[in-house]
Amino acid sequence: MGKINASHSSYCYDSTLLETDESCYPHRGQSGKCCCIVGKNTETWIQDPCCGERSKQEQESLVAHTVLQVDERCLVYRAEGNANIVLSLSDNKHVLRLRKSKIATRDGKAESNVKLDRFVKYSEVMSNLFSSCYVPTLQLAHLNTSDLDAFNKRLSKARPVSRQDKEIRELDGIIFPDVAFLPAWLYPAGDQDIHQEGKIHSPLSHYQTYCVEIKPKQGWYSYEFCDNIPAPGLASVGDGDLRKCRYCFLQYLKLQQKSIAKISKYCPLDLFSGKPIRVLQAVKGLIGAPQNNFKLLKNGKIVYDETREKSAFNRILKEMFPRDGRTKEERKNIFLNLIKEVLLKDFSTSNADGENNRKLLTIRKDRKKKDKNQLHERCCNGVGQNFLPERCVLREILDVQSLVKSNFAAFDPSQLASSSSSPCSYVDDMYEKYLDYRDDVGYSDASMMSGTFCSEYLSTEEKYQFGATALDCSVMITFRRLAADRALEDRLSPEARNHIIVIEGMKFLVKVTITDLDPKSHKHHQKYVDQLAESAMAYRDFMSKLMKRQ
Repeated sequence: MGKINASHSSYCYDSTLLETDESCYPHRGQSGKCCCIVGKNTETWIQDPCCGERSKQEQESLVAHTVLQVDERCLVYRAEGNANIVLSLSDNKHVLRLRKSKIATRDGKAESNVKLDRFVKYSEVMSNLFSSCYVPTLQLAHLNTSDLDAFNKRLSKARPVSRQDKEIRELDGIIFPDVAFLPAWLYPAGDQDIHQEGKIHSPLSHYQTYCVEIKPKQGWYSYEFCDNIPAPGLASVGDGDLRKCRYCFLQYLKLQQKSIAKISKYCPLDLFSGKPIRVLQAVKGLIGAPQNNFKLLKNGKIVYDETREKSAFNRILKEMFPRDGRTKEERKNIFLNLIKEVLLKDFSTSNADGENNRKLLTIRKDRKKKDKNQLHERCCNGVGQNFLPERCVLREILDVQSLVKSNFAAFDPSQLASSSSSPCSYVDDMYEKYLDYRDDVGYSDASMMSGTFCSEYLSTEEKYQFGATALDCSVMITFRRLAADRALEDRLSPEARNHIIVIEGMKFLVKVTITDLDPKSHKHHQKYVDQLAESAMAYRDFMSKLMKRQ
């Protein structure tokens, strides 16, 4: 069990903190596994959220009692997006996410006025729409710092210059497992501490841990329902041959606004097609133009993203696949195939074919001059049927994303209990319905509840908000080379052996996690409509100028 070091006024995150029995993650619904959380001046025992039976009263009080104190000296900059900064905790594999505010509004208040307990509530409900193996458990945390301005100044040395119009003014945050590392239950018996560098010697210890972050974005066409929506400019999205998906349209708006330097070749419809060659093509497109949709981490540190040259990615591949004689393109192809296999694998089934060496597929190298204008003139290619395996991570995300499509036309923003001062207050009502559902059906039946729960308990608007979250979630693919040692492999648990992928004779332990399951503002629907119309106009403007130059 973990504890917070309370021997001094600043509650430092001890190296044994939050031992929330990671081994129970793949066994959601079992009982008897608890975690000890020691807060400032309090000590509260709470049953782990992924295990056992809780009363409605216990569930309602869960969020309020699990606030962890984190000392600023234990934090290292990891990454950030538009709204949040992610900091890793030293000597332990958890991360803290804090919200950002504009520097011009240094009043100590978060810009969005979002109550973080709603994030935790929402995440608990949202996680039940996915298989339990894909979602981590979140908890509230509080940053202890004696000088917030000095803390921001220290962080600024590691932050991108383009992001420094905002800083941390809100001390409350959310803490969750660091998915840049594999969880302990995946390692052989006796090696559970291998992800703590330098602690033990092991047949695995000379291999590095890598993590790929992908933001897949919307995996279906927007224009499929545009003609039925009375919004200026939106119906024209589907006119003529403009068969572009939302992501590809938005690229031209970003280019117009100069927030990107070039159009990405990535298309979410390729990724969600379920067809292996198209999935490879999608991942290749992400690598070529990462933007904010692709990152590669090594041992918890970002080594390739939009701020780095492509040569950095090629250097990492050489470290990842060090066999002599392989060309740069061969190493890249192995990497693409590994990511493809993980994205399309159903981790809920037994690993009957885990020993089989997967067939290595190859896609052609781009011919830049010939393909230059085809990128702009091409139509995004949907598929008539779903080729994704039933419980693979892409299929589950797409199923939840589809709640936007099926509830878009009937959406009424006035039905969400929110306001500009509290844009996510609808979460409280949603959470009450979730607790009612749990009381009605029992805890053990709550996972994968998207069918009954969504159809019988939620309003049209609440279902839409779930789908909106899935449109912007992230997929984290964590992997580490497994030594060619049969005795070592036999020490793995049955669950861990199901997480082995074999590529070109190389075995990898892999873990997939869905993150960024945050509630969206009640204004998301209107923003979606406006942004899609603006993106279509930006594309038309780009193509008009392109034709004049030819």
